[in-house]
Amino acid sequence: MEPITTLIIEDDVRIGGILSELILTTPGFQLVGCAPSLADAQARLECEQPRLLLVDVSLPDGSGLEWVASLRARAIETLVIMVTAASDVESIQRALHLGVQDYIIKPLRLSRIQQSLGEVQALCRRLAGAGHLEQGDLDRLLGKGRSREGRETPKGIDALTLRQVLDLLASEREQCFSTDTLALRLSLSRTTARRYLEYLESEDHLVVELSYGQRGRPERLYRWRGEA
Repeated sequence: MEPITTLIIEDDVRIGGILSELILTTPGFQLVGCAPSLADAQARLECEQPRLLLVDVSLPDGSGLEWVASLRARAIETLVIMVTAASDVESIQRALHLGVQDYIIKPLRLSRIQQSLGEVQALCRRLAGAGHLEQGDLDRLLGKGRSREGRETPKGIDALTLRQVLDLLASEREQCFSTDTLALRLSLSRTTARRYLEYLESEDHLVVELSYGQRGRPERLYRWRGEA
């Protein structure tokens, strides 16, 4: 399969550099440019005809979402990943209606972007092949096999237990939870409670604070941050 030509539309030089380096170092992708404005993006789009666009919403000369809408209106079916600080429901719904492949909210988490690139690559590879797709294959390509958190859970993390932990922490978002507190509230072992808290911390769902007692090691307290 030919490399997936990629154009980044991002006016922040630092973020544009991070995304450019990621594309340059990811096998199967080819960077064709980084446009700081919609006018530049349009010119590069017509010249390079990239297959994938990484688009910010807020750009100096307009809305990246509205620009994507204009592409769809002209039947330009380039794959699109939104990479933006815009986390309002209206923007997200608009993007979904436009059929974007993914919507990634800043601050950037490279593992999350790499996951999205992998899904785009898998989609392109399967669509490039001859024949038909089974429903299971199509579901996996479209992300239907993910957990409710939007991704597959790693080994040792049960989706139902994770949902219970998420629901508790999100419903008491101002409360700090220790391993012991979570274990008691959900009838888990301390080891299990610690595993889920550490997993959610690694996924940026939780803020960690240290509580220093009179003796011994400081206790780690976890508080809800929000969706990663």
